[in-house]
Amino acid sequence: MEDVSIPMTAKTSQSPSSDQRRMDCRNGSREEGGQGPAPGRAASQMILVVDDDQDIRDALCELLRDEGYEAIAVANGQEALAYLGTGQVPCVILLDLMMPVMDGWEFRRRQASDPELSKIPVIVITAAGGLRAASIAAERVLAKPLHLDQVLDVLHQYC
Repeated sequence: MEDVSIPMTAKTSQSPSSDQRRMDCRNGSREEGGQGPAPGRAASQMILVVDDDQDIRDALCELLRDEGYEAIAVANGQEALAYLGTGQVPCVILLDLMMPVMDGWEFRRRQASDPELSKIPVIVITAAGGLRAASIAAERVLAKPLHLDQVLDVLHQYC
Protein backbone atom coordinates (compact mmCIF):
# COMPACT_ATOMS: atom_id res chain seq x y z
CA MET A 1 0.00 0.00 0.00
CA GLU A 2 1.20 3.46 -0.85
CA ASP A 3 2.05 5.73 2.10
CA VAL A 4 -0.83 8.19 2.02
CA SER A 5 -1.61 10.70 4.73
CA ILE A 6 -4.88 12.08 5.99
CA PRO A 7 -4.51 15.86 6.03
CA MET A 8 -5.65 17.95 8.95
CA THR A 9 -8.53 20.24 8.19
CA ALA A 10 -9.49 23.45 9.89
CA LYS A 11 -11.90 22.85 12.73
CA THR A 12 -15.08 24.85 12.86
CA SER A 13 -16.35 26.48 16.00
CA GLN A 14 -19.58 24.52 15.79
CA SER A 15 -20.09 21.74 18.30
CA PRO A 16 -21.85 18.66 17.04
CA SER A 17 -25.52 18.69 17.88
CA SER A 18 -26.74 16.40 20.61
CA ASP A 19 -28.89 14.53 18.11
CA GLN A 20 -25.96 13.78 15.81
CA ARG A 21 -26.10 10.21 14.62
CA ARG A 22 -23.21 7.77 14.68
CA MET A 23 -21.54 6.94 11.41
CA ASP A 24 -21.79 3.23 10.71
CA CYS A 25 -18.71 2.63 8.59
CA ARG A 26 -19.86 -0.75 7.34
CA ASN A 27 -21.74 0.91 4.53
CA GLY A 28 -21.01 4.59 4.98
CA SER A 29 -24.54 5.33 6.12
CA ARG A 30 -25.76 7.11 9.20
CA GLU A 31 -28.01 5.12 11.44
CA GLU A 32 -30.12 6.00 14.42
CA GLY A 33 -29.15 3.25 16.80
CA GLY A 34 -25.57 2.42 15.93
CA GLN A 35 -26.16 -1.31 16.22
CA GLY A 36 -22.51 -2.34 15.93
CA PRO A 37 -21.12 -5.24 13.94
CA ALA A 38 -23.28 -7.07 11.45
CA PRO A 39 -24.86 -10.30 12.72
CA GLY A 40 -22.33 -13.11 12.60
CA ARG A 41 -19.36 -10.73 12.38
CA ALA A 42 -16.93 -10.90 15.29
CA ALA A 43 -16.83 -7.70 17.33
CA SER A 44 -13.06 -8.19 17.50
CA GLN A 45 -12.86 -6.80 13.95
CA MET A 46 -14.74 -3.61 14.84
CA ILE A 47 -12.97 -0.31 15.51
CA LEU A 48 -14.38 2.72 17.31
CA VAL A 49 -13.20 6.00 15.73
CA VAL A 50 -13.56 9.03 18.01
CA ASP A 51 -12.75 12.33 16.28
CA ASP A 52 -14.67 15.58 15.91
CA ASP A 53 -13.33 16.21 12.40
CA GLN A 54 -15.84 14.76 9.93
CA ASP A 55 -13.24 14.56 7.13
CA ILE A 56 -10.91 12.46 9.27
CA ARG A 57 -13.76 10.19 10.39
CA ASP A 58 -14.83 9.71 6.78
CA ALA A 59 -11.27 8.97 5.58
CA LEU A 60 -10.63 6.50 8.39
CA CYS A 61 -13.98 4.79 7.76
CA GLU A 62 -13.15 4.40 4.09
CA LEU A 63 -9.70 3.01 4.91
CA LEU A 64 -11.07 0.58 7.47
CA ARG A 65 -13.85 -0.59 5.17
CA ASP A 66 -11.35 -1.13 2.34
CA GLU A 67 -9.22 -3.23 4.70
CA GLY A 68 -12.16 -5.41 5.76
CA TYR A 69 -12.79 -3.89 9.19
CA GLU A 70 -16.07 -2.67 10.55
CA ALA A 71 -16.09 0.66 12.35
CA ILE A 72 -18.30 3.01 14.24
CA ALA A 73 -17.38 6.70 14.15
CA VAL A 74 -18.46 9.22 16.77
CA ALA A 75 -17.66 12.91 17.20
CA ASN A 76 -16.56 13.11 20.85
CA GLY A 77 -15.86 11.23 24.06
CA GLN A 78 -19.43 11.49 25.34
CA GLU A 79 -20.76 9.78 22.20
CA ALA A 80 -18.02 7.13 22.52
CA LEU A 81 -19.02 6.33 26.11
CA ALA A 82 -22.68 6.16 25.07
CA TYR A 83 -21.79 3.71 22.29
CA LEU A 84 -19.65 1.57 24.60
CA GLY A 85 -22.54 1.57 27.06
CA THR A 86 -24.58 -0.45 24.54
CA GLY A 87 -22.32 -3.43 25.21
CA GLN A 88 -20.51 -3.35 21.87
CA VAL A 89 -16.80 -4.02 22.37
CA PRO A 90 -14.41 -2.86 19.65
CA CYS A 91 -10.98 -4.43 19.28
CA VAL A 92 -9.44 -0.95 19.53
CA ILE A 93 -10.41 2.70 19.95
CA LEU A 94 -8.84 5.37 17.70
CA LEU A 95 -9.09 8.49 19.86
CA ASP A 96 -8.53 12.15 19.07
CA LEU A 97 -7.67 14.32 22.07
CA MET A 98 -8.92 17.80 21.26
CA MET A 99 -12.70 17.60 20.81
CA PRO A 100 -15.71 19.59 22.04
CA VAL A 101 -18.27 18.19 24.50
CA MET A 102 -15.85 15.64 26.02
CA ASP A 103 -12.19 15.62 25.03
CA GLY A 104 -9.98 12.56 24.72
CA TRP A 105 -8.35 13.01 28.13
CA GLU A 106 -11.70 12.96 29.96
CA PHE A 107 -12.91 10.04 27.85
CA ARG A 108 -9.75 8.10 28.71
CA ARG A 109 -10.12 8.84 32.45
CA ARG A 110 -13.67 7.52 32.41
CA GLN A 111 -12.79 4.53 30.23
CA ALA A 112 -9.86 3.60 32.50
CA SER A 113 -12.07 3.78 35.60
CA ASP A 114 -14.45 1.12 34.24
CA PRO A 115 -13.09 -2.42 34.69
CA GLU A 116 -14.61 -3.72 31.44
CA LEU A 117 -13.97 -0.68 29.23
CA SER A 118 -10.40 -0.32 30.47
CA LYS A 119 -9.53 -3.60 28.69
CA ILE A 120 -10.09 -2.00 25.28
CA PRO A 121 -6.79 -0.73 23.79
CA VAL A 122 -6.64 2.97 22.88
CA ILE A 123 -4.62 4.41 20.01
CA VAL A 124 -4.42 8.20 20.22
CA ILE A 125 -4.55 10.13 16.94
CA THR A 126 -3.72 13.75 17.59
CA ALA A 127 -2.08 16.96 16.57
CA ALA A 128 -1.49 17.77 20.26
CA GLY A 129 1.80 15.88 20.15
CA GLY A 130 4.63 15.56 22.60
CA LEU A 131 4.26 15.27 26.33
CA ARG A 132 0.59 16.31 26.32
CA ALA A 133 -0.38 13.30 24.23
CA ALA A 134 1.94 10.96 26.15
CA SER A 135 0.15 11.81 29.40
CA ILE A 136 -2.95 9.88 28.35
CA ALA A 137 -1.50 6.38 28.92
CA ALA A 138 -2.57 4.93 25.57
CA GLU A 139 -1.07 1.92 23.83
CA ARG A 140 0.20 4.15 21.03
CA VAL A 141 0.16 7.80 19.98
CA LEU A 142 -0.01 8.58 16.26
CA ALA A 143 0.61 12.15 15.15
CA LYS A 144 -1.62 13.90 12.64
CA PRO A 145 -1.45 14.07 9.74
CA LEU A 146 -1.91 10.32 9.84
CA HIS A 147 0.00 8.01 7.55
CA LEU A 148 -2.36 5.24 6.52
CA ASP A 149 0.29 2.50 6.45
CA GLN A 150 1.23 3.37 10.03
CA VAL A 151 -2.42 3.30 11.14
CA LEU A 152 -2.92 -0.14 9.56
CA ASP A 153 0.30 -1.52 11.04
CA VAL A 154 -0.86 -0.51 14.52
CA LEU A 155 -4.40 -1.83 14.00
CA HIS A 156 -3.09 -5.22 12.86
CA GLN A 157 -1.47 -5.56 16.30
CA TYR A 158 -4.86 -5.35 18.06
CA CYS A 159 -7.49 -6.59 15.60
